[in-house]
Amino acid sequence: MHLMQLHDALPAGMEVYRLDFDLTRDDRDAWSVLSRVEHERACRFARRADRVRFAAARAATRRLLARRMGCGPCDVPLSPGVHGKPFVDAAGDMPLFNVSHSGGHALIVLADGREVSEVGIDIEQCRDDVDAEALFELAFTLQEAREVRDAGEAGGAGDRMQALYLRWVGKEALLKAVGVGVPEHLLCVGIHPRAGGGLSIASTVPGWSAFTAIALPAPCGYAAALAWRARTPA
Repeated sequence: MHLMQLHDALPAGMEVYRLDFDLTRDDRDAWSVLSRVEHERACRFARRADRVRFAAARAATRRLLARRMGCGPCDVPLSPGVHGKPFVDAAGDMPLFNVSHSGGHALIVLADGREVSEVGIDIEQCRDDVDAEALFELAFTLQEAREVRDAGEAGGAGDRMQALYLRWVGKEALLKAVGVGVPEHLLCVGIHPRAGGGLSIASTVPGWSAFTAIALPAPCGYAAALAWRARTPA
């Protein structure tokens, strides 16, 4: 696991870590810090790769939070929130966090709750067999669909998929930050890339356009994004 070196636009106290999985083996050290509920959840996954991803990502998250909170990884009080988004269930200025994993990688973001009120992150392994036209109807605004098609006409199928996934991870990161169900809200938000890695947010929901979103560096064949809402100075 390593800390990603990102530009200076991040709020104070925000850090993004990348975790690379070895999907061929179970990490006993990771399992040792899981709670009973987390252990049971991991065991319910039928595929080894899914068990490894969940256990390793949750253990890494616990260790990072423990470092900030000054406690042991097993002592970090995590609880599921609305729509299953976990949070640190303790009084005081607790760190915020969010996790996403796909394929062989995970991203973990930590944020200072005094600087940021919500945070979300997403990483996706890009598949070239995705039915883009079907997704346009289900998950993309008319402007997004037009932009993705234009990217494909200008640069080919690879650019089309890159444009599609960049908007997808931007949507997921925002909706995870807000803490709402993703499938039913995909059409409520449009993501439009800007120069320099920024992602412009257009939303029919009041307040959502006030979030900040950026594209993140990702391994070859992946796309990733980060979204947050900064607290208003008192």
